[in-house]
Amino acid sequence: MKKIFIGIDYSKEKFDATIIKAEGVEERAERKHNVFDNKQSGYRHLIRWIDTAVDEHDVSLWLFCGENTGGYSKGLCDYLYAHGYDMWLENALSIKRSAAIQRTKSDRADSGIIAEYAMRNYDQMRLYKPLGKNLERLREVFLYRHNLVKLKASMTVRRDEKKLTQAKSDMSRFISMSSKHLITEFNKKIKECDQRIREIISEDEDLQRNYEIITSIPGVGTQNAVCLMVYTDNFCRFGYNSRKIACYYGVAPFGRQSGTSVNTPPHVSPFANKLIKALLSQAALSSILFCPQ
Repeated sequence: MKKIFIGIDYSKEKFDATIIKAEGVEERAERKHNVFDNKQSGYRHLIRWIDTAVDEHDVSLWLFCGENTGGYSKGLCDYLYAHGYDMWLENALSIKRSAAIQRTKSDRADSGIIAEYAMRNYDQMRLYKPLGKNLERLREVFLYRHNLVKLKASMTVRRDEKKLTQAKSDMSRFISMSSKHLITEFNKKIKECDQRIREIISEDEDLQRNYEIITSIPGVGTQNAVCLMVYTDNFCRFGYNSRKIACYYGVAPFGRQSGTSVNTPPHVSPFANKLIKALLSQAALSSILFCPQ
């Protein structure tokens, strides 16, 4: 049973921490608050502050909780995991919807709400575990490639618009040549990312095995497979629960029914990983071309 709950509200340069010490949810818990730099020295200062602020030094009774904010939360989560502390990284919407009516908005108030969420729901906690080394490398390259593709598409659309809407001039020629050069560079970097992705997958036996299985499905290519592996921790994130996986992918239908006036037919929910959903849609269209049936 946990007794010390530490809510963390992350930002780029700092993070707010609120401690709640409670034996049960019935009593009014004591709270303490402080602000730390979001870097290694701030992480060490956080641990020293908690150690002096509470009289419970058994770290197995501590529970850190924070919202999943990507790069802002990763540094502290990795530090706590490496030093043996229990860290719960929760979806921000779950915390927001569990809170009572909130009239103020501040980092201090948010860290208190997160700590209270951890205190009342710690029996449902899912402890943070960082990605494996090769999977983390694969994630970084995949996301970088994804950004390059978006920039290339934006530059291509911009160039084509100029060709159609502007009369020929020295500036239009400059824009056209510059865009052409940038698009060529984007293509080179995208090819380099593809090569890095293949190398990382070939270095890891588990990644290679799952990659071969998933790409054996007609319509599913390298980017589809890499996206699925990255966002599901190589298909281990949901404990192989097909219902949770379908919900996360955004392909599970949900209906709405209340009384006699609300009866909406089942349809997919917007609360899903949009990137996975988009890539699966492209894979389905590709599969139709491969085999219309």
